[in-house]
Amino acid sequence: MRIEDVVFVWHLRDSRQIAWHGREHAHGAGLFELHWFISGSGSFREGGGTWAISPGALHLTPPGTHHQVAATDARRPLTYYALLFDPEGDPDLLGLLAAIGSLRGPRSIGVTRRFFFADILERHFSGQELLRLSAVHLLQAFLCELAAGSERSGDAVDNANVEKALAIMQGSIDRELDLGSLASRLSLSREHLVRVFSARMGMPPMKYFARLRIEAARAMLSSTNLRIAEIAERLRYSNAFNFSRSFRSVEGMSPSEYRARYLQRADFAASGPE
Repeated sequence: MRIEDVVFVWHLRDSRQIAWHGREHAHGAGLFELHWFISGSGSFREGGGTWAISPGALHLTPPGTHHQVAATDARRPLTYYALLFDPEGDPDLLGLLAAIGSLRGPRSIGVTRRFFFADILERHFSGQELLRLSAVHLLQAFLCELAAGSERSGDAVDNANVEKALAIMQGSIDRELDLGSLASRLSLSREHLVRVFSARMGMPPMKYFARLRIEAARAMLSSTNLRIAEIAERLRYSNAFNFSRSFRSVEGMSPSEYRARYLQRADFAASGPE
């Protein structure tokens, strides 16, 4: 298997981005594409069918199939990952893909996998062959899970509360949010929220929320010409220094270094970034 490209689209609002990502297109021989939608309002058109986009929806598009992402509400901009890959004729992988694609339309896999996709993106573009190979193995394991129909276990009520917490966080990336207000909106105690969230997501809620902001920062750095101070302000950091320090602690490089490395892959980025 070969991963061809991984793209993270955050808050699809800009007219240039909408035009680029919303174009109808098909990929060449051997190339499959996954679209995993996290939030927002729109529709996904594929092979003559149209589906309303819902959080957690996963679409697998086979080679040569025309498809299109349509943003329909600027007040609810789309956020999603798109992953393009080639099984390179592997009969086992092609069998998995046939099993996954046997049901027409999207699969709902929830919204808890965003850092899994982010990890694949970072490894694929790391420039290190072993990390790129590990991204392929992660994707292969994910496809096996999909074909097997495996679901994460856990208490249904707790899982629903985690999903609600994730939706609130996603909608609050550019606003103030603390643990108390999040727990209050869910009618849960802080202690219970931390326990069930950590059990499901592998980290406490506010650490997860901080990573969501870094994820949004990565998207802004790689696909816009916003100055670093502007990004810090949009994401509610107290100043550019604190933003840069937080960014480096997660990414291992400064925002400027990240932009220099990744901006060239932004297909619609404006010129003249900081």
